[in-house]
Amino acid sequence: MMKSKKLAIGLLLMLSVVVTTGSFAYWANSIAGDSDVVAASVTIGTGNDVTTTITVADLADTSALIPTDYGVAGTDDTAELTLPVAWDADLGGADGATGTLSVVLDSYTLGTLTEDEIDAMFSITVTSGAGAITEGISQDVVITIVFGTEPASKLIYDEVDLGTLAMSFTFSVVPD
Repeated sequence: MMKSKKLAIGLLLMLSVVVTTGSFAYWANSIAGDSDVVAASVTIGTGNDVTTTITVADLADTSALIPTDYGVAGTDDTAELTLPVAWDADLGGADGATGTLSVVLDSYTLGTLTEDEIDAMFSITVTSGAGAITEGISQDVVITIVFGTEPASKLIYDEVDLGTLAMSFTFSVVPD
C-alpha cells in the first residue's frame, strides 16, 4: 500500500508539472507580436543667399611715365598698381569659400583723348591676381601700365603732358 501511495504521489506531482507546463506553453503559443506603421516627416528649410562684398582700395601711382624710347624700358615707362582685393561674406555662411576672381578694364581716359588714341601709346594689363580667390583672405591684383609709344602729334602730346590716365575696373567673383 505504501508503494501505491508513493506511486500515487509521484503521479500527482508529475501531473501537476505537465499541467503547469502545458498551461504555460498554451499561453506562450498564443502570444503574437505586433507591428505598426508610422508616417514621419521633416520640413526642410531653404537656404538664404549669402551676400558677399568685394573691397578694392583706390590707388594712384604718381610716377612720371615717359615713352619707352626715351627712358629705361621696364622702369620709367612702366607703372604697376597693386590693388589688395578682399572677398568677404557679409554675415557669415561662406567662410573659407573659394571662387574665381575676374578683373575687367571697363574704361580709361586721358584728357579729351579717345580710347583708340590712348591705346596707340599705352598698354594696360592685369598681370597677376585674377583667378582663384578664397573668402576672407586678401589677394593682390597687379595692373601694369606701359607708356610704349610717344604721342603721334603735338596736339596729343599737349593732352598727355602732365596728364592723368584714369582707369575704371570691375572686380567680380564667381563662387566655385
